[in-house]
Amino acid sequence: MTATETDTTEAPDREPRERDRRSEPLWQRAVAAVLGSAIWLLGVLPAWLSYLLCSVVAVPWYLHWRLADWRGQRSKGYWRNVRIAFRPGSPLGPTRPARHLWRWSLHIAWLVADFCLIRKLNVRTLDRYVDMSEYPPIAALFAEGKGIIFATGHVGVWDVAGVGAGLRGLPLTSVFRPSPMPALDRLIANLRTRTGSNVVARKRVMYTLKRILAEHGAIGLLCDGGGKHSAVIAPFLGTVAKTVATPAVLHLSSGAPIVVVTVLRTGCMRFKLRVYDIIRHAPSADRDADLAAIMTRVNRGLSSAIAEAPEQWFWQGRRFRHRPAGEVPGEDGLPPLAG
Repeated sequence: MTATETDTTEAPDREPRERDRRSEPLWQRAVAAVLGSAIWLLGVLPAWLSYLLCSVVAVPWYLHWRLADWRGQRSKGYWRNVRIAFRPGSPLGPTRPARHLWRWSLHIAWLVADFCLIRKLNVRTLDRYVDMSEYPPIAALFAEGKGIIFATGHVGVWDVAGVGAGLRGLPLTSVFRPSPMPALDRLIANLRTRTGSNVVARKRVMYTLKRILAEHGAIGLLCDGGGKHSAVIAPFLGTVAKTVATPAVLHLSSGAPIVVVTVLRTGCMRFKLRVYDIIRHAPSADRDADLAAIMTRVNRGLSSAIAEAPEQWFWQGRRFRHRPAGEVPGEDGLPPLAG
C-alpha cells in the first residue's frame, strides 16, 4: 500500500476519533490527567515504597468487609464467596486460611502498585522480576501457527501476563470492559499495550477474536465469571456455577489450543508465570457436552490457581450469584457442591 492510499483510508477513522476526544467533558480529561500523574509518580518510586503507600488502601477495604454482611447472607461479596468456597468437599477445604481477609485486602491494594510499576518491565528486566520458567511450552504452542487462547481469571496479576507476553515476542489481544470515561480507558490501554499487545472492548467482540485466531494470533480472556445468560454449567471451586463459554466456543471453531494460565505475585515486584492446563479437545457430535467438558477443565485450572494463592482472587465478585434453573440449595442455604 502506498503512502497516499494509507492517508486516504486512515483519515476517515482518525478524524471522528479526534472529534470524539474534543467532545469529552473537560472534567473527565482532568481526572485522567490526575490519575496519570499518580500512576507516573508511583511508577518511578522504589518498588518497596510504592507497595507501602498502596498498603494504606488495604485498611479501609479490610474494615469494610470486616463489617459488611459478615454472615454472608447476600448473593455476592467476600463473606458469601468464602462460605461457598471453604467448606467440606471443596478443593480449598473447610477452613479459611489464617488472616485471609487481611491478606486479600492487601492483595487488592497491591494491584494498584503492580499496575503503576509495570513500566519497569522491559526486555532486560523481565526475567529479574518474573519467573518465566513455565514459558517454553507456550512458545512451542505459538510456533505451531494455530494461534493460542489464554484462559485466565481475576487471579494474581493479569496485567503482567500481557506485558510479559509482548516482551517475549508474543503479542496478545485481551478483552476489557470499557469504563464510562474514554480518557481513562486510553490511559490504561497505553500502559497495557506498550510492549506490542492490544486491547479490545468486549462488546460485540467475537468476530474480532475469531479473526485474530484465523491469523494465528493470541488472545487473552478473563474466564472466572458467569452471568445469568451463561449457558454452560461447570464446577468452580467445587460448586456448580454458570460459566462463560467464550474460550470453548473459540476453541471449537478455530482449533487453537487453550492455555489455562495465571501470573501470581510472589513478593514486592516479583511474579511467577503458572501454566495449569493445555487443552486440545476433540469435538464430538454433542456440542453442548463439548462446551461443558472444556470449561470444566478451564474452571479446574483456575480453581488450582486460587488454591495455590487463595488471597489473590477477586473474592468480592458475584461468581455464584446466578444459579442454574431448578437448583435446590442445601440445608445451609448454599449452592450444592458438584457431584
